[in-house]
Amino acid sequence: MQKFRRMRLGIATTCAALLALGVTTGMSPYRSVTVSVDGKMTTGGTYATESVAKYLASQHVHVADYDLVEPARATLLQNGMKIVVVRALPILLTVGNHRPTVVHTLVHNVGDLLHELRIELGPEDSVSVPLRAPLTRGMKVRIIRGRSVVQSMMQSIAYTTVRQSSNNFVTGTNVVARRGQKGLDKVIVTKYFRNNRLVRSVRHLRVVRRPVSELIEVGSAQPTPTPAPVVSSRSNSSLVTSQVVTMIATAYSNPGGTTATGQPAGYGDIAVDPSIIPLGTKLYIPGYGYGVADDTGGAIQGYRIDLCFNSVSQAIDYGRQVVQVYILGK
Repeated sequence: MQKFRRMRLGIATTCAALLALGVTTGMSPYRSVTVSVDGKMTTGGTYATESVAKYLASQHVHVADYDLVEPARATLLQNGMKIVVVRALPILLTVGNHRPTVVHTLVHNVGDLLHELRIELGPEDSVSVPLRAPLTRGMKVRIIRGRSVVQSMMQSIAYTTVRQSSNNFVTGTNVVARRGQKGLDKVIVTKYFRNNRLVRSVRHLRVVRRPVSELIEVGSAQPTPTPAPVVSSRSNSSLVTSQVVTMIATAYSNPGGTTATGQPAGYGDIAVDPSIIPLGTKLYIPGYGYGVADDTGGAIQGYRIDLCFNSVSQAIDYGRQVVQVYILGK
């Protein structure tokens, strides 16, 4: 009997020692766990002492690094714990001319996505969907980079020519009463680009200076013969004219050249339109003197004459004048 008592005492002592060392022979307590994945709830539990991440793996709940898990994945399970898993949404994002990229996000709308990715929009940029549009799985979001370039240049505006009849000049005479002046336009071209591709070009004109039309008076008066006056020469001799005609006189110089009749060109040679004044006709022009119609010119048509001078400077000084031409005959 004493031997049996000693055996019981030994067993009790051993158990006490084991308890003192923290060794137990019983199982861990059961831990009830609720898991919510994107709002879908499941309830389970485990006897194992493990982290949230290991428990989710044991339940075949795959979570990626970009998914939200609460409590944190390293947290040890507690009885009655609720684990929330929110899967990140995959979004196909294209920025400008770059290739499309799949990004994962937990935010709710397009604007928050751009803010999260630190993508700034310029004043001419646009987005394929509204910034407040809610994100959905696999949604395509495209950012279009816009810019505009303004160019300006100056261009001339041609003037018009106005011809009006005038009885101040004989038929066949054209007199420039007012010189034409070109105008000036400022051309402003705005080019619009989308992802570096030209999509539109707008052209504006702003008048800087308006053109001034050229006014030409076209002679309409018929030449009338004038009674033959007596014209005194420098030698005090006198000649009788057969006709006096109003004409436009210009001047030229042709040193070393010859006239249309083969004579050396010099002072007193006068180019005429032979249909108006026959070659060889003697003429008198006040302010110039006597001369002979012995030359022609491509621009000398109608009631125009060209007076020859011995030097270019003399011709320039004479310029262009309206004169009375005294036709003296041959």
